[in-house]
Amino acid sequence: MFKKLFIFTSFCSAIIFSLPSFSNEEKLVLKQDYPSNYTVKKGDTLWDISALFLDNPWFWPKLWKINPEINNPHLIYPGDELSLTWQNGNPVLSVKPLKKLSPKMRTVIKEPVPTLPTSLVVPYLQSDRLIDATNYKEAYRVLGTSDGRKFLSGNERVYVDAELEHKEWGIYRTVNEFSRKDTKETSYALRLVGLAELAETTKEMSGLKVIKQQQEIAINDVVLPITSGDINKELTTTFYPQPAPKGMGVSILGSIDGGEYLAVNQVAVIDRGTNDGLLQGSMFSLKEEGNVVKGNKGEYYYDLDKGKNKNSLQLPQTKIGELIVIRPYEKFSLALITRSEMPIHKGVIAISPNKE
Repeated sequence: MFKKLFIFTSFCSAIIFSLPSFSNEEKLVLKQDYPSNYTVKKGDTLWDISALFLDNPWFWPKLWKINPEINNPHLIYPGDELSLTWQNGNPVLSVKPLKKLSPKMRTVIKEPVPTLPTSLVVPYLQSDRLIDATNYKEAYRVLGTSDGRKFLSGNERVYVDAELEHKEWGIYRTVNEFSRKDTKETSYALRLVGLAELAETTKEMSGLKVIKQQQEIAINDVVLPITSGDINKELTTTFYPQPAPKGMGVSILGSIDGGEYLAVNQVAVIDRGTNDGLLQGSMFSLKEEGNVVKGNKGEYYYDLDKGKNKNSLQLPQTKIGELIVIRPYEKFSLALITRSEMPIHKGVIAISPNKE
């Protein structure tokens, strides 16, 4: 695990100088009661710390000062002291490490503060996933077990409809289907139900030994290989919150398991991905569309069809929350609701904060 952290440190060092740029129009607004100093504590998240200083936590990279004393200036650790100072009239946040250690020793001794609680992010990096229609159609499927049982002991086999060579496999249940209106493309949401190892194989089928089972394994479950590249090194629990590309709007397609409404700390599927410029950490504001009012003075009424004409008046949008992309795919993404003043549904508008 610590080896992976060191790899990620090196990766972040490579990208630290290519952070998103901010225009002069995007004002950095500090909280009225912001602290001048703050000591990072165990259990803190980058999002919590950002919210101590900023009204808009997604502008964290604009506040952060690159500190040459640390191999990766973005990573902060419990015990580090953060200090807010002013340079040329602009607020700057810098860090004083608890101890001066080499970068390699630092990653071995303790883990950096994650952006969000790891319990909210890790399942969507390691288990639940989206898959496009082509790969879904071509994916291997469970044929079943010899005796028809769905919960298996260590010596029993689950059979798959292909001759397999890879050693480690994940078994997934299809929980939902999503489509983009603009491209008509489809993505399927999968939930991990078990992990297995190849035990035997023929030209017609293969037998897998189930080594971990989270729920029943059923006929037609999807079987995908587990490889070291399944979790992209660019996907981690420590990433920059940053505004989505300026002017971008996305549609909320629903929750990964099909729920109609979402609340804080729940994950939504949205209809944009890396092909559209989204990154892990991209932020959106959530707004409720205002009603359309028609009629003359004293006789106003809501237009349920929301048809706009010269006799109608569009009421303003209301900001009701925020979401952050935690796992982008090429054409869809998984995004966590970080703030919500009311239940989030498919009709809610998600737009880049840079549009405000």
